[in-house]
Amino acid sequence: MLPNCMHSRLKFDIEWPMLVGAIVGVGKSHRDSAVALDALKRAFDWPDLVPALSVRTLFDAILAEMALPANSPIIMSGINIQNMADIVAAHNLKLVSVDIDPMTLMPREGALLAAHDKSQAKICVLAQLFGSVGHLPDLERLRQRDVIIIEDAAQAFSGRVNHSSKDADIALFSFGPIKRRTALGGAFAVFRDQTFSGRVRQRLDTYPIKNEAWFRIRALKYLLLKIVTYPLFYGVIIRSIVWLGRDPEIVIGSAARGFSGDSFLDAIKHRPPNRLITLLVKQVLRVPDYQERRTIANDFLNDLPNNFKLGQNVTDHAYWLMPLSVNDPEAFIDFLRRKGFDATRGATSLRALSPDMTSEANRLMKHLVYIPNPVNLSAEVRQKLKLAILEAL
Repeated sequence: MLPNCMHSRLKFDIEWPMLVGAIVGVGKSHRDSAVALDALKRAFDWPDLVPALSVRTLFDAILAEMALPANSPIIMSGINIQNMADIVAAHNLKLVSVDIDPMTLMPREGALLAAHDKSQAKICVLAQLFGSVGHLPDLERLRQRDVIIIEDAAQAFSGRVNHSSKDADIALFSFGPIKRRTALGGAFAVFRDQTFSGRVRQRLDTYPIKNEAWFRIRALKYLLLKIVTYPLFYGVIIRSIVWLGRDPEIVIGSAARGFSGDSFLDAIKHRPPNRLITLLVKQVLRVPDYQERRTIANDFLNDLPNNFKLGQNVTDHAYWLMPLSVNDPEAFIDFLRRKGFDATRGATSLRALSPDMTSEANRLMKHLVYIPNPVNLSAEVRQKLKLAILEAL
């Protein structure tokens, strides 16, 4: 029997005034968004940044400008969202997946070099997972081989300049609906090569722009979703979904997702409206201190058995999500829901990219469960969640 109140795994990291302003605020001009982006570039001391509708939009445009021959290999770390692999395939390129170490959430030292020895790939894409900001392995030796390093930091923004974003040739940051400091969409790329960034910007400028009405409606949608994530409302929603014979994983995941469906390649080829860009910059420049967040997360995890935790050797962490590795995910999720906590396997569209089912990436995803993030809960509720997890384990 599901309880009346349930704590959601979703947390939209945007304040109510920002949401309301996105719906009813005055329109923004192209000059407004350009000034805002220039302020962002100066604040983080980035050489150049290019805004876009999403990280998918940027990655697609980057590959289009690189214009690699058909079947050229691209090295990618072993876990990413499925759409990134789909974009590689859409450009007739060959994905070379490199397994990850569950302790660091990155490939092991030397693994990328070995993959390059076999493939001679010109591009290496490394994804920061779950909010971790890990060291990019083999970076200098790959650069000596003229490999372009793309850091996919879509999950890793923490309000500080990520150390690796200064090292990668291109760093991608996302501010989609469920990301930290969400702007309900939008992304930007930081480039070392300003000539290449100019080419990508010119390509993106040819895309049709999403209109202001689209963004107002989108903001209204997420305002309503933010309301229903309160425990009392959320419990009613989950009970209703189950009563209707639907799967909460699918229904909730689809509602929160920024892009879905088979036509996503067409959907991403748009420019964001000026209203979205100005909101994005406000969100990024007003990031609260994350130290308390890290302290709460670390204290919570310290009381859990080590064999259920992921990324224990990560050098820095924003704790975008709180994943655990459990033996029986379905039973674990069912138990926590009956205790009033909506754990899930499908909070994101992350997938293991390797066809090798014995890989660490596939094993990790097979046992992965996301719990409601304790940093979003009161001390009393965090303690209840911790006890429920220990009982379930």
